[in-house]
Amino acid sequence: MACSSADVEEGMGGAAASGGGDPGVTSSSSSATTGAGAGSAASTSGAGGGSTGTAASSASSASSAEASSTSGTAASSSSSTGASSTTGAGGSDPGSVSPACAGLNNGSGTTIPCAATADGKAVCFASTTPTTLTYEGGGEVTGVAQVTGRNFSEEACVLLETGAVHCGRHANISRTPTVAAGATMVSGGLNHACAIVGNAVKCWGGDLPADVSFGGEAPVQVACYYHGCCAVTDAGKLSCWGENNGGMHGVGTSSGSGGPVSPTTVPGRALYVGPGQDHMCAVFEGGKVQCWGQDWNKQLGGLGASSDPGVTLVESGALAVVGGQFHTCVLMATGQVQCSSGGQSEGAGLDMGRLAPVAGISTAVALSAGKHYTCARLADASVQCWGSISHGATPAAISGLRTRDCD
Repeated sequence: MACSSADVEEGMGGAAASGGGDPGVTSSSSSATTGAGAGSAASTSGAGGGSTGTAASSASSASSAEASSTSGTAASSSSSTGASSTTGAGGSDPGSVSPACAGLNNGSGTTIPCAATADGKAVCFASTTPTTLTYEGGGEVTGVAQVTGRNFSEEACVLLETGAVHCGRHANISRTPTVAAGATMVSGGLNHACAIVGNAVKCWGGDLPADVSFGGEAPVQVACYYHGCCAVTDAGKLSCWGENNGGMHGVGTSSGSGGPVSPTTVPGRALYVGPGQDHMCAVFEGGKVQCWGQDWNKQLGGLGASSDPGVTLVESGALAVVGGQFHTCVLMATGQVQCSSGGQSEGAGLDMGRLAPVAGISTAVALSAGKHYTCARLADASVQCWGSISHGATPAAISGLRTRDCD
């Protein structure tokens, strides 16, 4: 069974790209080849295993040591997978999870969720039945650390344990790598994807800078959305580049160029970022979730639109946050998932306005969100999804799927 595209014709939002540069964030013409994988930011999307060769696990531990004191080991004993992605059910320390330990998509805006399996394969699913990704010419993709969906069609990029990234259609993943080595995380948007490679983020496709660096800081999470991407560094700095729909970059305007910028005001060190279509949320120290951008469908909990950070969705205790087209979901340290949306989104499976718990989810360690769905990776490595995957508010299990553990 092939994964099918859904809702391609629905609006993608599209203000002019965001403007203004940030002195600490510069575009670079060359990217590094090894480095800081997934640090202390809680990962809500982006499938990955902890053992990305030298990638995710060793880099993750190095960068998390430098990251915020609130980052720790909440999910170290339980595996996590992560379209926007996070990890860590039941951890006592919010923001303690590694984005590279996420077995689900890492980013928002794609219709089809994907995951890295426990036996190192890559699957994607538009229903409760997963499809295994294969190379062009035949043969299953193996040795997979992370996989992310891309576009509204059957496209994906796969991060191997070797640190190489391969992209293509689900049944035709190219044997020629897009990134030859050194990648530690990959995230897909509409017509583009980006990977952490050393101390830079390397992007391809779309109208984005090819390489983005962060003034000497190492990126620990990259999360792409429809027409842009965001990154969190080991110093807790959040930067975004690409389109600034509805003021989602938090710089006080909804227009500008495509260069990387940082929100004008933030309440502390960022631990994880979860972009939606035209809204943005991030987890900061202490597990506080701040959001900005558009709230017309109560993506921000019905608290009102904001052109710079200022809408507090959760005061404390959050590990990660993910955004879809019209909804937002938060992973709490208790393993519970809470979502907010209005009547225009089936992705949250709710029409509650303010954040409300998702029934039946109590041991989540990672989240993934796309246009009209949300998925949770549970502590037993299974995956449950709601919205367009289950066709309603009740989560449904993805048949036979067990995601990769973190090392």
